[in-house]
Amino acid sequence: MSGDRTPRQVSLARLVEFGIVPKRSLGQNFLVDDNIIRVILQRLAPLPEDVAIEVGAGLGILTRALAQAVGRVHAFEIDRSLAPALEVTLADPEVAERVLLQYGDIMKVSLESLDPLPTLCASNLPYSVAAPFLGEALERLPSVRRYCLMMQREVAERLAAPSGGKDYGSLSVWVRLHTRIVEVRALSRTIFHPQPNVDSSLVTLERAPIDPLVIERPILLRAVVEGAFSQRRKLAVNALAAALDVPKESLGEVFRLAGVSPQVRAEAVEPPGFVALARGLMELGLDDRYNEARGRSGRTGSSRR
Repeated sequence: MSGDRTPRQVSLARLVEFGIVPKRSLGQNFLVDDNIIRVILQRLAPLPEDVAIEVGAGLGILTRALAQAVGRVHAFEIDRSLAPALEVTLADPEVAERVLLQYGDIMKVSLESLDPLPTLCASNLPYSVAAPFLGEALERLPSVRRYCLMMQREVAERLAAPSGGKDYGSLSVWVRLHTRIVEVRALSRTIFHPQPNVDSSLVTLERAPIDPLVIERPILLRAVVEGAFSQRRKLAVNALAAALDVPKESLGEVFRLAGVSPQVRAEAVEPPGFVALARGLMELGLDDRYNEARGRSGRTGSSRR
């Protein structure tokens, strides 16, 4: 019977309807299990007045679900060839009027200029932008109180890694300085089409109280965090001296002021320790080169799909 050949999941039906072939170059692995949509909405706990941001709208299935639960959705999609499928999925007038759809690279978007500002973020993130986008969003969208993101399991393990291990790095610190990790949930490869060659996780993050310095001096703080991890085999004081072009003797005093031992590597320093180091640089007037106007700074971490 023809009905037996009709995919039950809306995403699969849309792929068949429009003859869409996922683009490997864009890392397209479409979500085809509608059950995970319900899980995401549960984790987000959206309110009618919320504004959501979604990266990688794809076929619009998650976009539509978000629009039915919140007041506005900023949806971003880099692949314009998906526009016909997106238009059909979002055709309901009540949904369409709530979705602000943009085609383009999210990493080139001025996130802080979005209007209205997002309060929630839910996405099936392409592996190549998961870590860079999260690094930018945490800094530039302080209005977002909760994230529910599908990403490569390797990236999820890095951001959730405790100090002292090989997975603990700049992404781990940056995430922990802005949020608390609510849940990291393993996902089956079968919920995506085509099935990826790597495992994925659903990560839920909640905005946490932030040290004022994280907000006031993000460029300086990023330089400290990334500089300390730039040469992982070296002591943090040596790696920072090279990365920041500051004499090691001066940095020794910074470490003393921060209460951080100069005999440790970066992976042994807890997130508040990096804030203390940045504050120590300021106290000694060694932060001049990081006093530039706030702009798009270097990305925190990277990933692949």
